[in-house]
Amino acid sequence: MNMTMRLIFLPTLLTASSWMMDVTPSVQYAFAEDPPVSPLPQLQLKQLIRINWSLGTDLPQGFQDSDGGILGTHLITSCGFCSGGLEEDNRRKPGRYPRGFLTKTWALDLDQTSSQWKLLPDFPGIARQGLFSAVVDESLYLWGGFSYSDPYCYSDGYRLRHEENGWRWDRLPDLPIPITSAALCVVGRKIYCCGGADYDGLTGFFTEYDRNKQHARLGSMLMVFDTERPNSGWKVLPECPGTPRFVHTFQSVSGMLYLIGGATGDVVREGQRFGTCSVVDNWQFNPATETWARLRDLPVSSGNYPKSSQLVFRDRYIILPGGHQYSHVANPDGTVRNPYGKASQKRAASGLHNDVFVYDTRTDLFGTGNSLPIDNNLPMSVIRGDRLYLIGGETGGGEIEGRYFGHHPDLLLIGELQLIDEAPAKVHANIEIQR
Repeated sequence: MNMTMRLIFLPTLLTASSWMMDVTPSVQYAFAEDPPVSPLPQLQLKQLIRINWSLGTDLPQGFQDSDGGILGTHLITSCGFCSGGLEEDNRRKPGRYPRGFLTKTWALDLDQTSSQWKLLPDFPGIARQGLFSAVVDESLYLWGGFSYSDPYCYSDGYRLRHEENGWRWDRLPDLPIPITSAALCVVGRKIYCCGGADYDGLTGFFTEYDRNKQHARLGSMLMVFDTERPNSGWKVLPECPGTPRFVHTFQSVSGMLYLIGGATGDVVREGQRFGTCSVVDNWQFNPATETWARLRDLPVSSGNYPKSSQLVFRDRYIILPGGHQYSHVANPDGTVRNPYGKASQKRAASGLHNDVFVYDTRTDLFGTGNSLPIDNNLPMSVIRGDRLYLIGGETGGGEIEGRYFGHHPDLLLIGELQLIDEAPAKVHANIEIQR
């Protein structure tokens, strides 16, 4: 299907005066016709949210693939990995990007002006990245992850909370199987876990089964953990009928669970190796009936969205920042096809992307927000009120407002969120997606 791009500019009523507003053109996408019926992807997108980006307090060092959340007024990040930095990283910021996996845990008080990152007690398990988190009753729950040494992939879990004597870690029941880069979401006091991959340190990641091929469709698994009955451990629920995945988003809105995007492990079909593929099929789970329903596919075959458990704005919109577009798409029926749509980039040399897609849970339609000021893959991301906080990630290196950030950056990026319908009028454009 060939689509042409058509720009129709309307009068400018408000002029941006800072880099935050000039990251991307302020465009509003509009439908020229009704979108195709779900699950087909949309042909056009509407800008739903305006995001004004600014820099927060730099992290103590650069890293990627941590996880955490917000407890009280504190933004918390734990674990992660730093590659050691690119040549330019170490030339421009020497000592800022030491190589290795982390157990370090830091907190930033969001209500204190000029607050600095505070070191909390280290994560009690083996240093790792790819762990996944949820917040329940002012406690931070974390499980899983992977590293480059035996046993490579992890099932252990821990809870962090603040008591009178300070911050404290407690051990939690293990996951039924070691997994990395699954995603958690919360309904009441129950934590739901969906997807994830195994990792063996040699072949790489596995989502269609675990490394020993004993657990089929590993990346479709759904489980629930009741924090009020922790000794009962994890209960297995009906698996997602869609493509097995990891590095995806899993969010709770009004008691319903939304599974969006992600990627596969190594895909081989009839002797041909396709490697990691994008996952574009999206699903809704109803905990009351324990049933799945398919949603609209992604508008562009890009994925690797943050696994953090609070990416919902105004109890309606799921925010999907950054990501990566792989060379193939894996379908729910096991077939493989070519990618579609064009993911945007700030800097082509990064190999990564800076889109911000928005999913409207009420209409089953996707939209956009203002693009990131730097390409970024899998930053830890969390929303508090009208602010989106992005920590670390994978950027390929680049500058924001003249300040350099490395491949695994020491970056805290803050986005002020505002619905377009509530924002002052600006330049608008009708744009069709190129296919």
